[in-house]
Order: sequence, then C-alpha cells, then structure tokens
Amino acid sequence: MCSDSKPTIAMVSPTICTKIFMMMLISTQMMLAPISGAKILFIPANVNSHVLYFSRLAADLAHLGHVTQVLAPSNAHMPQFVRESDSVGNFDYMTYPVDGEEPFMNSGNVSATIMRLAVSQSLWERLTVLSSLMNDVSNHCESDCVRLVDNDHIMKQVRDEGYQFAVMGPFATQCYCAIPYSLGIPYAPLWTPVFTRIYRVPRFPSFAPSLALSYTDRMSFIQRLTTFVFDQLLQLQLQNKTTNYVDRLAPERPSIDADQLQQRV
Repeated sequence: MCSDSKPTIAMVSPTICTKIFMMMLISTQMMLAPISGAKILFIPANVNSHVLYFSRLAADLAHLGHVTQVLAPSNAHMPQFVRESDSVGNFDYMTYPVDGEEPFMNSGNVSATIMRLAVSQSLWERLTVLSSLMNDVSNHCESDCVRLVDNDHIMKQVRDEGYQFAVMGPFATQCYCAIPYSLGIPYAPLWTPVFTRIYRVPRFPSFAPSLALSYTDRMSFIQRLTTFVFDQLLQLQLQNKTTNYVDRLAPERPSIDADQLQQRV
C-alpha cells in the first residue's frame, strides 16, 4: 500500500480505519447504554375506531417494554383483543363514565348526516351541514372530557401514576390536552392527515381540498377560492379561546387556550 503506484490508497486508508473505529465505538456505546420503557397515557376520542387503534398501539408498545394505559369513555366499544386477553402485561385498559349508550360519532344520526353530505350537490348545504356536525361533535366530546376531569378518583390516579408521555385525540383539545399539560409531560395527537394543523403542518385548502367537497387536487381558480373560503369558515367556527380547563387543572402554569395547546404537540 506504500508503493508509488498506489499513493492515494495509502493516504485514504488511515482515514477509513479511523471512521470505522469511531462507528464501532459509537455502536458499542449504544448497545451497552441502559434502556428503559416509558409510561404512556392514551386518551382516545369517544369514537369506536379511535378507541380501537389507540388500544392497538398501546398494546404493541407494551410488548416493546413500555407501560401503557388507555383511558376510554365507558360507552365506547371495548376492542375484542382487550376483552379476550387473559394477560396484557404492561398494557392496561380503563374506562371513565360518560353519558349516553353509544358514542355520538357512531350513532345513526351521524351516519345519516354523513350520507347527506356525500350526496348533496349544494355547496351551501354542505357548509351548513358540516358546520352543524362539527359543532355537535365538539360539544359531545367536551361533555365527555368534563365527565373525566370531574371524576376526582380517576384524575388522582392519573396524577399519581407518573406518566412521561401522552397520546391524545383531536377533539375538545381545550379540555383533553389540558390534562397532559397539567401533568407537565409532552403529548402528541394520533389522527389522520385531515387536520394537519394539529401536527403544526401547513395544509393549504386551495391545494388540498376538504373531504366535504368533491374536488380533486386539479381544481379551477373558482374551486380553489371556494375551498379556501370554505376552510376558513370552518376554522373560525372551531376556534375555542377558553382557558377554563387549563386554569382549573394547572393553576400554577401559564393560562393557554386550545390553539396554544395544539401548538405544543
């Protein structure tokens, strides 16, 4: 390697050897580093599908060594694998009492409303129907959250467990997200890309139309303008500036509203 015919190899080899040695050293340190699981709290929205995939994720993380707790509304459908499991190890499923025999989002009235949205050809009808639906969803989810934070026994358990992370649903964030905020732990949403603002990711309605509209991403100027106005009207309706839940659960922390809670995900 030191001959005149291969001067480049002689110069490069020490550098390569040094890099390989450093990579092996770093890999060894990583393999020998102490690893421990986290205690993670899951609070899904009161929708059967949400409860299912929150529970599935929590159970899978428990198999990887984490300690997970799903806190679900009492009228939501308990996943079959939870009901049939004899031993769930680090995974725990607990319910808190709420009103009603079934989740509002899984009711026949909501199904009929969604079908009405699907077949409607009127933009105004779609806007009014969707606005009414989102308002009803928000009110019911907030009511469920109130039942949770009013339950002193369960809330004491939540505070005493020492959770390190929380996974939250996308609705009634002014109430639900106030829980991990009051615990002083980081949290994240588990939701579809429809509400990307929850992830702090820009989603321009003039390029990605609302699911309530039948437009594709190849829109005319009028369609782009329509989706922009449509989205802004919905955003205005969904705004919630209340800080009541943060003030109640975390009186010693800064008083912030739903938008500010979402900005912390």
